[in-house]
Amino acid sequence: MQITNDETKKIAGLIRIHLEDSEVTTYTDQLNTVLSAVDVLKELDTAQVQETSQTHGLTNIVAEDEPTFGLSINEYPKMGNLQKSYFVVDKVL
Repeated sequence: MQITNDETKKIAGLIRIHLEDSEVTTYTDQLNTVLSAVDVLKELDTAQVQETSQTHGLTNIVAEDEPTFGLSINEYPKMGNLQKSYFVVDKVL
């Protein structure tokens, strides 16, 4: 499968990136290289390969959400800078 420069421009528009004309050819070539690799994979016989959604054998490792008691009002002063029962933290941005 090969794509054209026009299709690369359309893809760029869909993902909302601007490509210069000089970049369109470069990205078209790169996308065609990836698609060629996928075409090679399509030739493999996978009839005997079992479907899988993950490979580590893990099951649900998330703990149950159980309510617990938080800090008491007496513990707040030990936690740092407070104003009107709210924690004051440094700006993140």
